[in-house]
Amino acid sequence: MHISLNSTPLPRQLFWQLLVALPLLGGCSGSGSNADAVDTAMAQNEKKIDTADITQKQEADAEFLVKSTSNALLEVELGKLAQARATAPAVRSYGARLVPQRLELLATLRALAAAKGLTVPAALGGDEQEAYHEASTQTGAQLDKHLMALLVKAQKHDEDAFDDMSDEAYDGDIRGFAAKFHGPVQEQLDAAKEAADVAEKLP
Repeated sequence: MHISLNSTPLPRQLFWQLLVALPLLGGCSGSGSNADAVDTAMAQNEKKIDTADITQKQEADAEFLVKSTSNALLEVELGKLAQARATAPAVRSYGARLVPQRLELLATLRALAAAKGLTVPAALGGDEQEAYHEASTQTGAQLDKHLMALLVKAQKHDEDAFDDMSDEAYDGDIRGFAAKFHGPVQEQLDAAKEAADVAEKLP
């Protein structure tokens, strides 16, 4: 969606005052709606950003929070699946470590988004639901291989995004958040690659 921008961005402090003053829209809608949770969050943030007439950098900040939340939600579910059904002990162990790490990240993401008056998805988006469903239909060694491949892919996206936003985020708090969690996210990606290597060697 194209965001029309004022040629003169608001001063940063005034922007955040205006943004926080805007009514906080809810997460994904409840009963009777098939709206994608990620698309809904993106659209709500774009509406707020468009109303405030701010720059593309604030839009990038919002997209970072939305996608990081979306990935973390998926990674929690895949970690639980690994604990419950993986064949390799290394994959089960990785899932057990990943779930609390991603729940901590989710709590911090939600608090940061709320402080900035932005919306993040409360549930898996359509793509994430499809990815989880596809993994959950696998059995035996194929389950281990499939879910670890998904986890490595999602966490590689996380690592790249946290690395970029630790320098490029417009908002200082978002820059600080990305910098704080970049190291742990990178370590978790390295551990995911090790577990994926174990899974690939399964018969």
